[in-house]
Amino acid sequence: MRLKGEKLRLSRGGRHSNPWRMLVYIVIIAAGVLILRLNQVGEVQPLFLPTQGPTRGARSFAEEAEVHFFAGDLQAAIDAYQAATVMEPGNAELFAKLARSQTYSSSLLTTLDDRRARLAEARDIIDYAVEISPENVTVHAIRALVYDWSATAEVRDTLVVGDVVRVQANVDDAGRMIARIIESEDNIEPGSTDGMVEEGTMFIFSGVVEEKSLDQWVVGGRTVEVTPQTLVRNPNRREEFLTEAENAANRASSLDPGNILAQAFKAEVQVDEGEFALALDNAQQAAQAVEDLSGPFEYAMDVHRVYATVLENYGYYLQAIEEYQKAAEISPNLTFLYLQIGANYRELQDIDNALYYFDKAVKINDQLKIKDPTPYLAIGKTYQWEGEFFISAINIERALEIDPANPDIYGRLGIVYFQARNYESAIDILECAVRGCTVEENRERICRFVYRLDDPECEQADEINEEVLGLELGPKSVEYYYTYGSVLAAFQGHEDYPGICNEAEEIFAELMTQFSNDALVVAIVAEGQAICGGTALPPEIPPEPTLTPSP
Repeated sequence: MRLKGEKLRLSRGGRHSNPWRMLVYIVIIAAGVLILRLNQVGEVQPLFLPTQGPTRGARSFAEEAEVHFFAGDLQAAIDAYQAATVMEPGNAELFAKLARSQTYSSSLLTTLDDRRARLAEARDIIDYAVEISPENVTVHAIRALVYDWSATAEVRDTLVVGDVVRVQANVDDAGRMIARIIESEDNIEPGSTDGMVEEGTMFIFSGVVEEKSLDQWVVGGRTVEVTPQTLVRNPNRREEFLTEAENAANRASSLDPGNILAQAFKAEVQVDEGEFALALDNAQQAAQAVEDLSGPFEYAMDVHRVYATVLENYGYYLQAIEEYQKAAEISPNLTFLYLQIGANYRELQDIDNALYYFDKAVKINDQLKIKDPTPYLAIGKTYQWEGEFFISAINIERALEIDPANPDIYGRLGIVYFQARNYESAIDILECAVRGCTVEENRERICRFVYRLDDPECEQADEINEEVLGLELGPKSVEYYYTYGSVLAAFQGHEDYPGICNEAEEIFAELMTQFSNDALVVAIVAEGQAICGGTALPPEIPPEPTLTPSP
């Protein structure tokens, strides 16, 4: 490389540096270092990041929950209240409203175990609410509701001959004594009979179960009619829960003697304790207090619902319907209100109106896209009661479509098939209820009995991925067991069912282990064993009917 140096300047004759410019450069550099440091510690954010929206607060979630509750979507209300309590863990009334929603939602669950589990959640929530706000009247009032419904869920469907029971009954126009509640009673000696107490239209007495059939019980020399609405129960934890409910109601009343909600829920506790006169007085006063208010009352639905419940227990079905309707006017999408209205019409033998309100619950669920089998089960039960077994089966099949892994729904459908003398179908369905079914067996039955298809792998059942867990033998399932045993025995000697009595005998042995003191069960088992032993003829088995598509 050749360097010539002609244009090389070594002198100081060029442009001089500007000290102010240098100062600006130094400031920019220092500012950059500062911004970089602040960005590292999170004090400033880089440019062009998306703008963050406002974070939802507890009030927003609580308002959403109230909208869902009013709309009748109780599960969505529960979810929103849970989100609100996370945002405000010290707000006791949010927890109380969550527990209230959980309690009401328990009425829509189809099995007793599910209801008890939901109510256990509600008890945990309301007890926490009391812990964080022990002087809150609303919290204590709602605690009375939660524990009272928990007590009601402690039921047992079977009492046997020789048990000492307490009966609450109404007398109908024909002079028949209709049992509302039959529950075990440990306070009188077996063999003795207590006097009968009359409270309005309610008659209360205790005695020993002397005879027992599906429709009538003889208790202490008195014959009482048993209907699908009769509640048969053992106390279990009921007394414990009722005591807690009573304490909560009393605490709420002591904190605010004029509190309407506390008075209403106290009435609901009193009716479950058998104090009907006090319950009626308190419920009536609470309902009147709501009517007298100049403005809206947040818990008006609850008050009218309680008054309806008290009237229903008195046997005043028409008045109960009116109060349930007032509650439904306030909260028009709560389907359990319509189910209660329908049940009261059914007690009045007004089947058309009963079915109308059950169907109304179905339509509300359809509008809200809520998959709830309960209204279909109510419709099916009503038609079953009327002897309309085909229509009953269609509705229970629809319930099974919604909840295809529910063994209790399988059991109910099996009973209807049995009553319709559709014995082959009853075997397949009751087997799932009692012994359970694999996923494949479940799909096959849904295809056959719900969708009326011969294809055991129909597309409609592709999304079913749950097996059916058979019900353990107990008071809630005993009818499914002895019906299953009976229908198995009926096919003794049938060429398509070789060795079928082996399974029947297993069922009978299980029944006798737990229900050897129940005269009805013993008679059914004896008849089935006689058929399987060849000492009695099985009933005539009609041919399997041709299945037609469900409407």
